[in-house]
Amino acid sequence: MDDQGDDHRGSQPSGPARLPTGVAGLDAVLGGGVVAGDAYLVRGAPGTGKTTLGNELAYAWATAGSGAVVATVLTETHDRMLAHLRGFRFYDPAQVARRVHYVSLSRALVEGGLDGVARELVGAVRDHGATLLVVDGVGFAEAAAPTAVDAARFVQRLQARLSPLGCTTVLLAAGHPEAAGGVATQVDGLLELALDRTNSRDVRWLRVAKLRGGAPLGGRHEFAIDERGVAVFPRLEAARGEPVTASGAGWEPIPSGVGGLDAMLGGGLLPGSSTMVLGTPGAGKTLLGLHFLAEGARRGEPGLAAIFAQPPAQVVRAGERIGLGLAAHVEAGRVRFLRRPALEGSPDAWAWELLSALDAHGTRRLVVDAASDLYRLFAVPERRATFVTALSNELRGRGVTALFVVEMESFVAPELAIPVPAVSATMDNGILLRAVERGSRLHRLVSVLKTRESPFDPTVREFAIGARGIEIGQPFSCGAGPPAGGADPGRGGG
Repeated sequence: MDDQGDDHRGSQPSGPARLPTGVAGLDAVLGGGVVAGDAYLVRGAPGTGKTTLGNELAYAWATAGSGAVVATVLTETHDRMLAHLRGFRFYDPAQVARRVHYVSLSRALVEGGLDGVARELVGAVRDHGATLLVVDGVGFAEAAAPTAVDAARFVQRLQARLSPLGCTTVLLAAGHPEAAGGVATQVDGLLELALDRTNSRDVRWLRVAKLRGGAPLGGRHEFAIDERGVAVFPRLEAARGEPVTASGAGWEPIPSGVGGLDAMLGGGLLPGSSTMVLGTPGAGKTLLGLHFLAEGARRGEPGLAAIFAQPPAQVVRAGERIGLGLAAHVEAGRVRFLRRPALEGSPDAWAWELLSALDAHGTRRLVVDAASDLYRLFAVPERRATFVTALSNELRGRGVTALFVVEMESFVAPELAIPVPAVSATMDNGILLRAVERGSRLHRLVSVLKTRESPFDPTVREFAIGARGIEIGQPFSCGAGPPAGGADPGRGGG
């Protein structure tokens, strides 16, 4: 998996040169990587991923041509550890005893105490010319120290002997992150790993609690462990929280593909703007997004549909039924799809994958269908508004014009209830599609809720979906009263 969030904007603070960790996303959170000769403590409860992370670092070092020593203290045997590592892609058996060397510290701890452990570690680093030392099971060494001060001194003396050798030290310790103890005072960096239960799912978190001489991304960041190993997903708003201006895009409105809607919008959508398309189920939101992508493809503007529910083939067929010629655009690569079922996962992982896809294909138009599916992935729902703001900033900086489809929960409702009100405030434009009952039939209605930097037509208009797609009609007349199941369209001009 490629690293996420490494191309930070702006100048980086000067400091010691940093080495890449080889762990996806971790360098971005650390502000560039680790410093040669520094010591880092990774602490977390059992099962949070400490051993996996430590070994992945070792094999990344080996892949880069450097030597690494993985030392264990009263943990699982090396044979069992290697057997478990075979399930990861980063594991390379050819590197074992070649560039990755495993050392047991059990005898040294029993016979020589912490001094014996230190001698064993320094000797192993020197013998193998290693520039990375991973010590798995530091908690046992802490327990063997008479006092917390002795444990801290052990780490201090160890680093003092390894730093001149250019060896970076990573200490893995079990325990609650808040109980870091005296060892944490001596290390240059402290990483906390946690595994929390959120409703019915488990979420892994990584936090940089301490980093000398660096500027890490603050807060907790989700990470995952799969067959590829560890992948950290920097919080989008932490990595990309600053406002971004449009990258040289003109300010002439661009057409949406539905002429009548463009007239309501004052000529179309501004380049780099983000629009919330809010609507009831079956109101035509997806079809509007397809119009938008097909129009862009016709004009030579590459488009991307980031979808969660429907398979791409089904979406293409929907576009073909209304004559958009979408299949030809997809075959030619003018329209592409990014599909990730919104079952479980990290919204940040999705965002970094999306931005990578946009950059790879020079995308100019984006449809997210549906953003309300994305919202369900948030382990911390309060993040939604700041996340969307950061994402909109990134799109604006790339000159990408985006439609975010948001599904309303009911087919008809007496009041307009936006699922995530705070998110709607971050959008440049708002369009509402709905079906209302009048007499014995349903009427499809469209209205522009807001636009930025341009006037718009506040009229509620009927629209139809036919063989040529969406066609905007006349203003809707509510007759004697508001339509059943809908807000009164007579208010606000008609």
